[in-house]
Amino acid sequence: MKRVLTAGVLITLVLVAVRWAPLWIFWLGLSAMGIVAVQEMALMLGAGGRRPWPVLAAVGTVGLIACFLLPDPPLAPAMTGLLFALLLRFLFSPREPAVALERLLSTLLTVVYLGLTLGHVGGLLTADLPAGRETGEDLLIFALVVVYVGDSLAYYGGKAWGRHKLAPKISPAKTWEGAAFSLAGSLAASLCAPLWFFQALPVSHALGLGALLSVTGILGDLCESCFKRAAAVKDSGTLLPGHGGLLDRIDSLLLAAPALYWYHRLVL
Repeated sequence: MKRVLTAGVLITLVLVAVRWAPLWIFWLGLSAMGIVAVQEMALMLGAGGRRPWPVLAAVGTVGLIACFLLPDPPLAPAMTGLLFALLLRFLFSPREPAVALERLLSTLLTVVYLGLTLGHVGGLLTADLPAGRETGEDLLIFALVVVYVGDSLAYYGGKAWGRHKLAPKISPAKTWEGAAFSLAGSLAASLCAPLWFFQALPVSHALGLGALLSVTGILGDLCESCFKRAAAVKDSGTLLPGHGGLLDRIDSLLLAAPALYWYHRLVL
């Protein structure tokens, strides 16, 4: 019941932020999510003795997210600035070079993993879609619907019928049957989108995107599971009752959003 109630609250908040709230509230909320995700990532990496520098990780993550406020995100100068900041922190660290290097690499991983991916989530909302047709809101909602319908069916289908392990060394609970349910759910949700709220999306592209977002969503889930396995923790945090931490809830979206973003820019 906790899982269902939490999901209901989250869905309501996200729809309000995407559809009706001023744009600055959405970006503020996305940046806040980035900071919370950085804290959870820091705790997981810290469990293995590789805790990132917290301030640089948070500032770098929010900075990369902010790049996607612009139509053509200035990622090259942002990454260059981040690299200089990390190297200066490394050079003037009071710790031993080996320890400082671990923290530098952990900080870089955190910023790239969270800043770039969450930035693409925001980039979907501000996507340059044809005037008078669908908007970036529809593109972002498409990503959320397809990913989380697939994610939910994978959870319940795998729990009921899962027999064959998908990646036993990373996440023993995930199964090939659950992955099949994820693919079926994502395809069904993507096919409903052109009939419901995304009329400008051709059915052929809807099918392709359903498969793409299902696969990248599963990979995103496995990546976060790998971090948790390395840290020997069950959940990334306790923020969301019934779900665990924030990263446990958005892990599938972190790789699916960039896939949809670049499919839109390069194909659609």
